[in-house]
Amino acid sequence: MKNFKSVVFFLNLIFNCNAQSYVDVLKINALTTPNNYFDTSKSQTKLNQLDADLSIPIKLNEKMALVTGFIYESYQTKLFADGDNKNFGALTIKLGLNKTFNEHWIGTFILLPKISSDFKTTNKKDFQYGLIGIMKYKKTENLSYKFGMYFNQDLFGPLLVPLAGLYYLSKNKKFETNIMLPFSLDANYGLNTFMNIGFNFNAQLRTYHLTDVIPTLHSSYLARSTNELFAYLRFKLSKNILIQTKCGVSLGRSFRVYNDEDKVNLGLPATFVGDKRQQINSDFSNGLLFQASFIYRVNFKNK
Repeated sequence: MKNFKSVVFFLNLIFNCNAQSYVDVLKINALTTPNNYFDTSKSQTKLNQLDADLSIPIKLNEKMALVTGFIYESYQTKLFADGDNKNFGALTIKLGLNKTFNEHWIGTFILLPKISSDFKTTNKKDFQYGLIGIMKYKKTENLSYKFGMYFNQDLFGPLLVPLAGLYYLSKNKKFETNIMLPFSLDANYGLNTFMNIGFNFNAQLRTYHLTDVIPTLHSSYLARSTNELFAYLRFKLSKNILIQTKCGVSLGRSFRVYNDEDKVNLGLPATFVGDKRQQINSDFSNGLLFQASFIYRVNFKNK
């Protein structure tokens, strides 16, 4: 119990320049879809997804901490209309630093090395490295702004994404919004102390090394691009444990396979510089999404 209280205290220290009065230390998501049709045939596929995100701080001094943890992703779906289900995913290690500069500013800088593949073999193509830097400015007790940059050395080439967002909590503590564009947007309203209703938008671009995805292609990569819009209910089961049920739709989803040699000069939000790649497979349709989440939340003060 003493160690747990120390973690809570230090999480409070890390986030004390954010209007947000909690942090989600652990989040586990399970997602599935109905059958989705491929564009070029009557073949169908489901998408099953499981992911987890864990963050653990290690105190260095009163204003600085290491941030450690991991992100785990696992997916199962068809990549080719006439093919079998394929499994692929990623394991990302988080190793970074939080620094409190003053009562208004706090910085977060995290290295993100990862293994991202179908895990059939292990070679240098399975490894990627990235980093993210975010500065937070606390405007008032209920409002903070966020600015930053995300970089990842993907299998298609370098990806660079400017970040901007905010966190806002209404004075009556019922309406909350948390935005980090272009990756995420969340807004929710507290119906009572037990349940919140809300919606969120999530966007991702990830690449995974594939081995023998088809007999004629020994080594390739998958570029997974998703834009997902959800409505949800969130239930507070205890002080720290929440369950979230979500129903949504994918927008502009693609799981595209490319030859290893197909690269771009630079990936930017919504565009690629020097993109002459030839897609090997065909896309499957957008459709409904169903997700359930387990959240372990540490609160710093009563709302």
